[in-house]
Order: sequence, then structure tokens, then C-alpha cells
Amino acid sequence: MDDLIIKILQMDETARKMDEEAQAEKIASREEVKKKRQEVYDEYLESAKAHVEQYKISAAEQSEKEWEATKKHYDSVSQQLEKTFNKNKEKWVDEIVSAVLKR
Repeated sequence: MDDLIIKILQMDETARKMDEEAQAEKIASREEVKKKRQEVYDEYLESAKAHVEQYKISAAEQSEKEWEATKKHYDSVSQQLEKTFNKNKEKWVDEIVSAVLKR
């Protein structure tokens, strides 16, 4: 009978150790999942930051190209207006003076 009690106590001790190990594994697994979740989040955040930086650079380059095209267009228009003015200023002045004097 004593052997039976000793075996039951040994089995109980083994079961307790197994339960403690399972609990420890459960806690370790939770920590590992928590750590992995944070790693994934950090990687995603870094990737998003890199994409945002690349977009900023791309947008700045595109904006600069558009500005240069717009500036080139308005410089051309300004030169054309200046050319037209220089070509016709004497004629326009004479027409204005003539119109004013006829009144």
C-alpha cells in the first residue's frame, strides 16, 4: 500500500511539474507573440516611413518639373509681350495721342 501511495505522490509531483512547465511555456509563448507583434509593427512603421519619404522626394521632383515648365511658359509669354510692346509702342502712343487730340 505504501508503494501505491508513493507512486500516486510521484505521479502527482510529475503532473505538477508538467503543469508548471506548461504554464511557463504558455507565458513564454505569450511573450514571444507579443515580441513578434511589436517587431512586425516596427517593420511596418519603418516601411511606411520609407514610403512616405520616397513619396515626398517624388512629389518634390514632380513639383519642381511642373514649376520649371510653368516658368518657361510664362517667360516665353513675357518675352512675346515685351517684343510686341517694343514693336508697337510708337504706333500705340501715336494712336492714343491722336485720339485724345481729336476730342
